[in-house]
Amino acid sequence: MRPERHHGLTLIEIMVALALGSVVVTLVGSLFVASLSAQRRGVNLRDAQDHARGLVDLIARDVRSAGRTPGVRVGPRFALDQGEPLLSFLSETPAPYRTGPAWIAYVFLPERGEVLQQVVAPDSRGGVTVEDSRVVATGVVRVVVEQVANGVSVEAEVRRGHETAEARTVATPRNP
Repeated sequence: MRPERHHGLTLIEIMVALALGSVVVTLVGSLFVASLSAQRRGVNLRDAQDHARGLVDLIARDVRSAGRTPGVRVGPRFALDQGEPLLSFLSETPAPYRTGPAWIAYVFLPERGEVLQQVVAPDSRGGVTVEDSRVVATGVVRVVVEQVANGVSVEAEVRRGHETAEARTVATPRNP
């Protein structure tokens, strides 16, 4: 009799091929997960930068447009139910808020990580009544508004996911 040659793979060859295939699949999966994580971090960082820059630019625009005496007050001292007042200024606010000038105040709520823009009016108790309020930024870690030589310095730090971004600017009010 003639010895027959086997046509096919042995069990060991199949096991080696499966082991190599699983290593390749694991490496490709790890690469995919790493790139997805990097992309997510990039999106969070870009979002944090956009929100920080948007908040700083919004406050700076309002400071520049404050055109009436007494102008801009940094850290105004008025009683609020919640939050820290950052600055206030007199503005010609269009209807539907008021018919005449109104005080606009920016308020930081650190426990919620929000900055609010509020239209306020003095009340009879020496405080203020909030006539309108809107959230202008979320995820805010820190906001610093300081008086500088001829204007106001605004600095904000915003967090998205594990990423944080800062933005700074100096704005000069155009008071008459």
